[in-house]
Amino acid sequence: MVTPAFAQNFSSDELDRMSQERQQDIGSRDWGNPVNPTPQTTTSRPLPLSVTCMSATNDTATLYSAPNIHAQKVGIAGPQLAVTNTEVSGWRMVLMNASHMAWIQASELGPYQSLNASHPVNCVVSGERADGTVLFAHPDQ
Repeated sequence: MVTPAFAQNFSSDELDRMSQERQQDIGSRDWGNPVNPTPQTTTSRPLPLSVTCMSATNDTATLYSAPNIHAQKVGIAGPQLAVTNTEVSGWRMVLMNASHMAWIQASELGPYQSLNASHPVNCVVSGERADGTVLFAHPDQ
């Protein structure tokens, strides 16, 4: 049995030597020809309703199946949300995909926040793919 090596404690020459020894233990591998993945279709179609790109104010904002704190939890808000103008008793409706909606407390929504503070970008909901996935575009500010 080979014990694991921790790179912090070895020089680059020692790491190279251990890698060669490990390669002898493993032997050669034939992974076959490279697989060319099918390109994702970026053809978009208009959304079924008007939405705005927004962000949750915290990383644990919960999405619900109905505008009620006791409704079934259907997920956690991601860094960008397609939020509709529909508001019910302090809750905003979120477009999850072409056929599914969720609800988030309006108090947990804010303007879109770029994930990279050193390169801020805007967020625009640009449509949806044929499979219903919401498409977001991120033009530079």
